Amino acid sequence: MITLNHLEKKYADTYAVKGLSLTFPDASITALLGPSGCGKTTTLRMINRLIEPSGGQVLLDGQDTARLRPEVLRRGIGYVIQQIGLFPHLSVAQNVATVPDLLGQNRSQTAKRVDELLSLVGLEPSVYRSKRPAELSGGQAQRVGVARALAADPPVLLMDEPFGALDPIARDEVQERFLNIQRELKKTVVIVSHDIDEALRMGDYVALMRAGELEQFGTPDDLVRRPASEFVRQFLGDDANLRQLAGVPVRQFARSGEAAGLPRIEAGTNTRTALALMLRAGSERAAVWEGERLLGVVGFSDLTRAEGSGVAPAGSGAADAAFATGSSSSSPSSGSSSSDSLSSGRPG
Repeated sequence: MITLNHLEKKYADTYAVKGLSLTFPDASITALLGPSGCGKTTTLRMINRLIEPSGGQVLLDGQDTARLRPEVLRRGIGYVIQQIGLFPHLSVAQNVATVPDLLGQNRSQTAKRVDELLSLVGLEPSVYRSKRPAELSGGQAQRVGVARALAADPPVLLMDEPFGALDPIARDEVQERFLNIQRELKKTVVIVSHDIDEALRMGDYVALMRAGELEQFGTPDDLVRRPASEFVRQFLGDDANLRQLAGVPVRQFARSGEAAGLPRIEAGTNTRTALALMLRAGSERAAVWEGERLLGVVGFSDLTRAEGSGVAPAGSGAADAAFATGSSSSSPSSGSSSSDSLSSGRPG
């Protein structure tokens, strides 16, 4: 668990971060969100001491990180950045193996771990192991960056706008891949984002910052439906409820019903995309499939009710109590497949 106690960073007479007290729940993704210059990246970098705090504490499982040598601290924390930072003269496998090699781990075990991680992020080891970074697409390179951050199996993963440089299609694919990895590995993840849709989709929790201070902390549902201030409401926008549906898979609303003749939606498709696909097809109902298994049907009315009812991403940790301190935080069937397919199966 990561705990910030009255954390501050001051440059001359200006606070980049001021009096920040916050606990990031274990095995969950917390998104640090806010406008440019609000202190979110500074906060992230104070966790692994790339920036030294001016005051306050960062506790990692109860231990003050100021008492640890920075290099020791960082070996236990994965770090993914927007620029990815792969070494251009090394192969993909060598890049992924960077930290295990620094730690002197067994070479054969590291090679096995590299192949496991490449498979986990959706890159076939036999194809990508020997490639150089220049031979990769942006999305592939970012997946390698995630694999490298996970190579030493750190309990904590810090991500600084990791998907910001990707095109929308690649970004959706890498985000969904990462969410699948997180469901399996259950790391404690802190991700910096200026993208509201990304924060609401990725985060089990969201910490919204403003001018170096915490404006509100809670689940995406807390911020969307119970904004703590006018700033929170305005920052998220009038379409915040619709934005939130991008983080909820349509499988959550599948119910029993007759699926014959209905167009098909893959279960992992997010609810906002499912609404758009049904509108485009001119259909009020669709069949929800997971591979070759029919989960049920979903109606337009089911999804529009969801938009106003408050939903949390399936399998997220958002049902747990929110952890925050300080006055700025918020309170806490069978059937056959239709030939008419609305989605290729790529979650949006």
